[in-house]
Formats: sequence, C-alpha cells, structure tokens
Amino acid sequence: MAPPGLIDAAAVARCLHQLGLGWEYKQLTGSTNADVLASHGLQGRELVVVSESQSAGRGRRGRSWVSPLARNIYCSIGLVKALPVSCLGLVPVLTGVALCHALRECGYAGVQLKWPNDLLCDGRKLGGILIESRLLQDDVYLFAIGFGINVNMDGEELAAIERPATSLAQIAASAVERTPLLISALQSVIAAIRDFEAEASDKLIEAFASLDAYHEQEIEVVTAEGSIRGINRGMAPGGQLRLETSAGISLFSAAEISLRVPG
Repeated sequence: MAPPGLIDAAAVARCLHQLGLGWEYKQLTGSTNADVLASHGLQGRELVVVSESQSAGRGRRGRSWVSPLARNIYCSIGLVKALPVSCLGLVPVLTGVALCHALRECGYAGVQLKWPNDLLCDGRKLGGILIESRLLQDDVYLFAIGFGINVNMDGEELAAIERPATSLAQIAASAVERTPLLISALQSVIAAIRDFEAEASDKLIEAFASLDAYHEQEIEVVTAEGSIRGINRGMAPGGQLRLETSAGISLFSAAEISLRVPG
C-alpha cells in the first residue's frame, strides 16, 4: 500500500501493465512531459510518467503550472501514433474530451472544456493539457500527452494561481482519493488516442461541442495584434477555433491565440 496521501504506485503499475505501457513514478521531477520525451529517446518505449510534484511544470505557451507536493495529478503519457499533419491539432481536444468523460464517470458531472486544452468547472480552471510531439517517421509521431488536474488544493492554494481556479476537493467539499481518479484518466486517454482515426474527426467535433463551456457564446480572441470579439461556432476539422464576426467565419489555431470570455 502507498503511504497516506501518496499515489498507490502498485495499483497504477498493474493498470499500465495491462495496457502494455511502462511507467515511471517520481516524488519530484522537473516536467513529466520532458521525462517522457527523454525516456523514449533513450529506450524507444511507450510509457507514462507520474510525479507527486514538478519543479518546472508547464502549461500552454510556456506558462508555469503550480505543483504542490502530493495534492494534484501531474502526468504525461508517451504514445506513438500515426496521424496526418492535418489532425495534429485534434490531439489536445481528443485528450480533453477523454479526461472530461473520465471525471464525469467519477462523479464530477459539472466538468466542461475550454478550447483548446482547459478543464473547467463553474467557469474556474480545474486542469490543463500540454501536448508535445516528435516526428519519428512519415506521419508517425511520439506524443507527450501531459495533463494536470487540481485534486486536493485548498482555497488558499488556489488563490495563489493567477486565474480563477478550483479543485475536485472544493467541488466535492471533501478530500479526494487520487489513485482511482488517475487510473480512470489514464484508461480513458490511452484508449481515446489509440482508437482515434482521422475519419472520426466529425464525431470528435460533436463530442467537443457537447462539452464546450462557451459553445455558441460571445468570446474574445486575443492575438499578438490585438483582440477580436465574436461568437464561438465550435471547432473546425483541423482543431482550429471557428469564430463568427460580422466579416464571416475566421479560423484560429491554438498556437496563435488566447481565448477569453468578455465581462
């Protein structure tokens, strides 16, 4: 059994053995995504890295990720997948949908998504996703699928985060056991990535729309040149955001913009 408060490493190892993945469990690391990319380069294997804390956790566009010891989930899944370049932008959304389903199955019915890579509950950030990839050969990539979920952070810890945030413990009004939550998330994400085919992008778009916290609402897109307001019309087949303005529909990639809600 794991010491109180720590993830049950043996239980997670059994789950991943059944799924055919190796894994590394750490008390502290710099970044689980960096560990996945480095380990695959050395050993050429698919694996999962889980850490109780990160000293250099990262979000999208280089933002830091608050990582208190043994409070949350910090995890990266390294999977090799053949995908056309046109579908690379779907991987964070595919991951988000899988995580949302896993959390809802664990009893958190209010969890939603914010394009392209945030988990929300009641408009507050619950978790985030960071996808990094390395081309191995034609259309075959190693994906480092990183995600963090705020599990047992209290109000004081959450207040230190720049943007409004929440945790599962705040939602449930009690402490949350992380191990079954992690196992459910791993099973959901690994199955979703392994099973996805480019021809299923329409179904993924529909699934995302059903979970999108701001679907058909007014949003603000912030670019390097300024900001644009419009109506969120969902996701394009390549994973881009569809924004409707008086000039028509414009597409934006996750690398180019940030999304905000006016108010």
